[in-house]
Amino acid sequence: MTGDDVAPTLAQLMATLSRSATPEARGEVADAIGRSIDSPSLGAAERDIALDIVRKLAGDVEQQVRQNLADAVRQSVGLPHDVALKLAKDVADVSLPIISDSVVLTDGDLVSIVEEGDVDKQLAIATRDEVSEVVAGALVERGTEDVVVAVVSNPGAAIDEPSLGKALDRFGESPRLQAPMVGRAVLPVGVAERLVSLVSEKLRDELVRRHEISPDMATDLVLEGRERATLGLLSDDSPPQRVEDLVREMARNGRLTDSILLRAACTGDLAFVAAALAVRAEVPFRNADLLVHDDGASALKSLASKAGMSEHDRIILRAAVDVARSTEMVDAPGARDRFAETVLERVLTTFDADEEGFSEEDAEYLIKKLSKYTEKHRDSSHP
Repeated sequence: MTGDDVAPTLAQLMATLSRSATPEARGEVADAIGRSIDSPSLGAAERDIALDIVRKLAGDVEQQVRQNLADAVRQSVGLPHDVALKLAKDVADVSLPIISDSVVLTDGDLVSIVEEGDVDKQLAIATRDEVSEVVAGALVERGTEDVVVAVVSNPGAAIDEPSLGKALDRFGESPRLQAPMVGRAVLPVGVAERLVSLVSEKLRDELVRRHEISPDMATDLVLEGRERATLGLLSDDSPPQRVEDLVREMARNGRLTDSILLRAACTGDLAFVAAALAVRAEVPFRNADLLVHDDGASALKSLASKAGMSEHDRIILRAAVDVARSTEMVDAPGARDRFAETVLERVLTTFDADEEGFSEEDAEYLIKKLSKYTEKHRDSSHP
């Protein structure tokens, strides 16, 4: 349209609509007017006429007319917000072009649409050229696996660390999510570390390469993930025979390490601790259990030494066992957190009580090592 013919053309379109045009004719009007509303040739009066026509067509009884209009205005910057929202709330064939492309819709509009739970509309939002953190967060919180995979796969989606963590909480075991998450341009280190123990070897190599995780760190994280998964096979009321069978199997596979023994101790799992020490020290399970629960520190120290634990690790073990024996473990929110904190406090206050020549460097080493277990305990089987 040129400046000379805009007004007559708009007048003709209005006349066409006023003569009870057929749905086909109204659809043609919708297409033509939708493509004209951003024209710099429109004056103020002409623009008002154009927008009046757009509003009329947005409420047309024929879906095809509304669909033609939505296709025509999907990228319009001059589309009134109320019309954009009306079209976005329409049936899928009408709404999806607007939801996918319209720059008129606000983050609040998009979040509201996400919360309605329509998967097709959520997918349209997830694949927009740009998705803000708040909208991405809503998609991760409310969306299906398909929706979460779509938004994580979208390089134009800004996803903060909590939302990436939530995506892993919900669908972290799915290779469909793992691959695009590894492939994101920027990945917070905390998320990258969680991914290491979840993904395949091929994806792990890409994760290490793309996100600056050292191979040594990756190996450590994989081992930690395996330890937490192993302890997850047990519950607080697992029968002794199940614990003993698991411990023997781990010993046969070379996985009954100081690391997993201390991790179990730092979550109060004395049954696992006693069984592990029994196997490593080659003493009867019953004897090991009695020594672990003995009030004297020397009994546990002797057993742990026979099991081949280092002096530093024996200090952590003793502190954790002392706390476990004096604390009634309850299945309540925060109980494991409090237990882990108490273990750390016990090491800080008693690490040098019985050890000669214990230095400040030794204390720093213990605190650092113990923190690794207490900080990770939420990922074990215990809630």
